[in-house]
Amino acid sequence: MHNGAMYQAGIQAILCIHSFPRKREAMRILIVDDERSIRDLLVEKLSSLGYEVLPAPDGLEGLRLVEQVRPDIMILDVNMPVLDGYGVLSRLRAMENVPHTYVIMLTARAELAEVERGLEAGADDYLPKPFELRELVARVHAAERVQKLQEELLLKNRQLNEAIQALQTSLRQQALLNRKMMQELEMAARLQTSMLSPARMDQGPFQILTRYRPVANIGGDFYDLRPLGGNLASIFLADAVGHGVSAALLAAMLKIALEDALSAETRPSKILSLLNHAFQFCADRGKYLTAFSGVLNCETGLLVYALAGHVPPLLYKRSNRDVKKLESTGFCLGVFGEGGYVDQEIQLSSGDRLFAFTDGISEASPDDLSVFGAMLPALLRENAQLENEEFLNSLDAILGKFLGNASPTDDYTLLTVHRLN
Repeated sequence: MHNGAMYQAGIQAILCIHSFPRKREAMRILIVDDERSIRDLLVEKLSSLGYEVLPAPDGLEGLRLVEQVRPDIMILDVNMPVLDGYGVLSRLRAMENVPHTYVIMLTARAELAEVERGLEAGADDYLPKPFELRELVARVHAAERVQKLQEELLLKNRQLNEAIQALQTSLRQQALLNRKMMQELEMAARLQTSMLSPARMDQGPFQILTRYRPVANIGGDFYDLRPLGGNLASIFLADAVGHGVSAALLAAMLKIALEDALSAETRPSKILSLLNHAFQFCADRGKYLTAFSGVLNCETGLLVYALAGHVPPLLYKRSNRDVKKLESTGFCLGVFGEGGYVDQEIQLSSGDRLFAFTDGISEASPDDLSVFGAMLPALLRENAQLENEEFLNSLDAILGKFLGNASPTDDYTLLTVHRLN
């Protein structure tokens, strides 16, 4: 077999081996040089160092092998017939879908201009002929380090891109879930609003008005105004612990429980006792509600009320411009089996105003140092001449100025009962 046939047979044997997926530690090196002695020398030396080495006698054969075996490093002679090193380098760098091959150019011409030409054409390193084998091996080791760093960088970039794509997919899915959740919350808010009684009730000389401000779409405050017959009117205000969905669910259940309680009782203490028993399941879940229950005789002005751990309402008396808290005993709904609720009585005369609210207004604070509740008695006195709508508008405006750039952190509801002159 002549030399050319032997060379081709050897290359085909190597290609058969290298055609399988690359699972290796050794770098693959392609020697492109028309001098047989140099090829043999480098193949022998670099193979002994553990590299996978392929020889090519000219530039065209070298490019063909590049497409088939994807070498990591190419040792490329400049001066070759048919296609010189610059031509090989130009075509190599123009190949698509071929990983970067580290190119060490060999040339008998060591002028600076020749070196610059090779580097500008895309070579990574340059070594003049004749060369010391030790120096070339050192250059190959340096090339190996560069290639490994580049492979690590490419791997990190690929992993980063995969992570970014996964994150983008997750964000898109989360955005869809958020939109769906917002739609469901808006639906829940409409449902919750529909469960509240009308915000205003006029009974004889009494104007009763509420204003509800949830901190989110849905909240845990609840109010109910309704006539009971026989000149009596029920005034009910409650606050479920926390805010958001869980508090809103408690408020929704309270609506049903209150319907049952009012059908059985008209005394506030008894109404609260029935509600307390209905919410005993809350005790083990860390949930509870505070409540104010009042029954107003709209003919005589007598208000009977009881509290279940609720922030005390304020009573403004027109006769002496006095403001006092309506204290009462009683535990929060759902905490203890017996709530200890006691009926209290007050008389609402002409010009008097009862102001009940949830702790979202009394505990509103811009700095954790001052609370809006401390201002309420004075505000009630200063705005006593205002009708209910104007009175609540004034409180809203003053609260906004008080909080400044801060926002309320809890739902709040205002309820005012005003006996007209």
